[in-house]
Amino acid sequence: MKFDFSLGRKKVLIVDDDASLQRQIRYHLEHKHENIAVFQAMDGLSGINQALDVRPDLIILDWMLPDINGPEVLSRLKAESKTKNTPVLMLSGRNNIGDIEDMFTLEAERYITKPFSLQNLSDKIIELLN
Repeated sequence: MKFDFSLGRKKVLIVDDDASLQRQIRYHLEHKHENIAVFQAMDGLSGINQALDVRPDLIILDWMLPDINGPEVLSRLKAESKTKNTPVLMLSGRNNIGDIEDMFTLEAERYITKPFSLQNLSDKIIELLN
């Protein structure tokens, strides 16, 4: 899947407390798609603050975070005028149908369960950015 570069550089915010996973995603995106700028946050509150400051085009949000969980972060982001229309891709090791339904009720655009392939994640990211 190709990225539409006509709209300029896209900003992606990764909110995940797994530094290794953040590095993998960042490396993959920056080397595969030169017009994507990646921002990172290690916890929910930092993620919310960075989303409000950076105004990303997409947020990749982990379910389990050290301070507040992903669903609460998602709820707060969707309540903010600056981020309510920002697409959110949820990452989680939880794959029961109730959790997935909750994410769509909270207006997550996509939900990917761990483990996942970086190519699959990249495809979903480009789909949401286009």
